[in-house]
Amino acid sequence: MKKLLYLIIGIILLGSCSDFDELNTDPKSPTSIPAEPLFTDATRNLFDRMQSINVNSNVFRLYAQYWAQCTYPDESQYNMTTRSIPDGIFRTLYRDVLKDYDESKKLLLSQDVTNAQANIVRQNKLSIIGIMEVYTYHVLVDVFGDVPYSEALNPDNVLPKYDNDTDIYLSLIDKLNNEINMLNVSSSAFSASEDPVYGGDVKEWKKFANSLKLRLALRIADIDNAKAKQLAESAVASGVFTSNADNCSMTYYATTPNTNPIWVDLIQSGRKDFVPANTLVDYMNSKQDPRRHLWFSLASSGNYTGGIYGDANAYSAYSHFHDGDASTVTFPLEMPDLKGTILNFAEVEFNLAEAVERGYSVGGTAKGHYEAGIKASILEWGGTEADYNAYLPGVDYSLSTDWKQKIGVQHWLSQFNQGFDGWSIWRRLDFTMLTPPSGMNYSDIPVRMIYPISEATLNGPSLTAAAAAIGGDLPSTKVFWDVN
Repeated sequence: MKKLLYLIIGIILLGSCSDFDELNTDPKSPTSIPAEPLFTDATRNLFDRMQSINVNSNVFRLYAQYWAQCTYPDESQYNMTTRSIPDGIFRTLYRDVLKDYDESKKLLLSQDVTNAQANIVRQNKLSIIGIMEVYTYHVLVDVFGDVPYSEALNPDNVLPKYDNDTDIYLSLIDKLNNEINMLNVSSSAFSASEDPVYGGDVKEWKKFANSLKLRLALRIADIDNAKAKQLAESAVASGVFTSNADNCSMTYYATTPNTNPIWVDLIQSGRKDFVPANTLVDYMNSKQDPRRHLWFSLASSGNYTGGIYGDANAYSAYSHFHDGDASTVTFPLEMPDLKGTILNFAEVEFNLAEAVERGYSVGGTAKGHYEAGIKASILEWGGTEADYNAYLPGVDYSLSTDWKQKIGVQHWLSQFNQGFDGWSIWRRLDFTMLTPPSGMNYSDIPVRMIYPISEATLNGPSLTAAAAAIGGDLPSTKVFWDVN
């Protein structure tokens, strides 16, 4: 009887495994990855890096002097080596962002597309990936200057050369123009679940691409005004952001592990590492800025008080970005599902104000775009039209004839939660606002980040050549568009 039972079980087992290859297949380790999740993952990695407040990941809120540190002010004193900060930025953007975008494109191109409509959808996906590649490379150039580009991402070349930063920008602009032209706004692209930015809305992706084009145009305005004018005018004609609803923002959620990384390090961690910087708070106090109560709390003194930039500030003495009560949400930065933004409507309006001042035909007046930028920022953070109306007289456009100063300061304020952009605006327009830490000079404030230390070992000859080409691997060496 037992022998018969064993025989029956054996027959059942053999019948259920008609292909013995199944026994050697791990269902948790797929042999191929779909293109779409790679796009999603790369985009998440990019936004996380640009949003993070962890000093191992992102120090740009410090460099823009929106935030000050408590206890350990190394990063506010521009120490780039202790935590290998350049290495982290460089590695993430190449390995976890650009490489995934590149693989996603290859997988899309390998698909067997059999009809015209499917080919249009695929092309929209490819163009969206291309737009995000342009954004990522422009960040790398703006941070480091010359970087690997033409030979990057090639697994057969472990020693890629560093391309000239001007040449990279010109290539990126050409690529962006091509991707904009290839987008078909009458069709679809990634699904809502695959696209954490615009939920598959191709029209919004085109607006973002044109708004990014406007940004790049103004980056090069001081070195090639004619080209910048042509780019800015074509971007506006094709359609840039027209409201905060267009902001290039990624959706985060209220539950882990998909929360905004700001919440993770500011609230969930329980750490007390940061306070608003006096650079920011003192100026806002002088103008009675209505965004103060939206961005930070009153200090124990009953006033809005910023920590001294570059000092080891006592946390309890200054305003905070949250109310200290984990059970309540008073300020936007306390929200685990706060959207992460890399380009907003306020920036577009300030860029348009600047474009008018430079003589570009983009419509409207410099004053009108300047005021629209201020209003967009106040409303974006939950302020009201009444807040805007009360604030405007103190920063009226007619109060100064220095357009770089007045546009620059208000543009810088509007990028409060986008440290990379705030730092870049200061470098480009050279408005007076930032102050050096105690014992340092104004010239000590970095205008670029040094190359990763790991590159000296991994790609030494190329790194040495790049350092020589840019005039020295120093925080004081300017990227190509920073000519003033």
